[in-house]
Amino acid sequence: MASLISFALGGAHQGWPNEPVLYRIRVLGHGTPDSNRGHLIRYLTAPNPPKGASGIPDDKGELLAFDAVPAGDWNLGRLIISSAGDEFVLASTELSQLEETVGLLDAGPAWCDTKADLVDLLDALYAHRESAWLDDSLDNVTDIQCMDHLSAVIFPAPAAFAATALGPEVIGVWAWQPGNAHGIAGESDVYSAIQARDPGLAPRFLAHITDNKTRIIGFLLERVAGAREAEPADLDKCRATLSRLHALGIAYGRPKRHSFLVRGDGTVLLQGFGGSFRTTDKEILDRELEGLEQVLAEHPSELEKHNAPIDMKLSDITLLGSQSHGLTHPIMH
Repeated sequence: MASLISFALGGAHQGWPNEPVLYRIRVLGHGTPDSNRGHLIRYLTAPNPPKGASGIPDDKGELLAFDAVPAGDWNLGRLIISSAGDEFVLASTELSQLEETVGLLDAGPAWCDTKADLVDLLDALYAHRESAWLDDSLDNVTDIQCMDHLSAVIFPAPAAFAATALGPEVIGVWAWQPGNAHGIAGESDVYSAIQARDPGLAPRFLAHITDNKTRIIGFLLERVAGAREAEPADLDKCRATLSRLHALGIAYGRPKRHSFLVRGDGTVLLQGFGGSFRTTDKEILDRELEGLEQVLAEHPSELEKHNAPIDMKLSDITLLGSQSHGLTHPIMH
């Protein structure tokens, strides 16, 4: 009988009802339990959730009827619904082509020579928070460079990037879930064009983020410390900055106030190219420039809305609902 090894849940994905369920887990591959070496990312999948389960991803693993998996060389575990019908049990494991079996595509091609693995980045982040006595529950304000991404975090700058990070922190953007590779690849491609032809236009692209040191799932960017979003007074500078992107044959695609990073010295950078696309259509580019004044006049901006204080009436109602089940969960905004 194969030995069992414990795991930590790294996330869950649930698409439309009756679509496959996918869990991302982290197991210890080699070494002692207190060692950071040899941790591997593996996946668990089921054709559909148990009957009566919500369509919300099971990020806490409450539907998993086990807390250990077989050791060995495998990357995909097949789940089936238990005889009781309300939980998953592990039926088998296999070494699989994840791109074909569960749609975990590579967000390549890689154009930057430097790569950083997500596990290493998260380990460094958690170690930094513990050493600095930082409380995760205090992260209730979204950084301007983390807007509009499925997963974006301020990481401590890896030692390998000390010469290029231009500061003690970097921005990590990633998405391991199916269906996100094309978006990551498209944004990476825009940064590639900018870095090759107009490197001062956007935060510096530092590295590709990998999953299991293989599949590309994101990227690391320079953190522009102290930058603010644009406002009406920045219109001329923002137009000039957007025109530089257009000169590369790229339309931004629905710019917002936080699409522009205004430094303390007044210089303006562009960020967040998830909706950008290549075009030389002058009508499209001109329309984007003409609409910029209206974009900068938006108040409150999306960033301001995101970081606004919680409505206390809504908070009270939600807390009462939580307390009715014997628990009180703080609401994180």
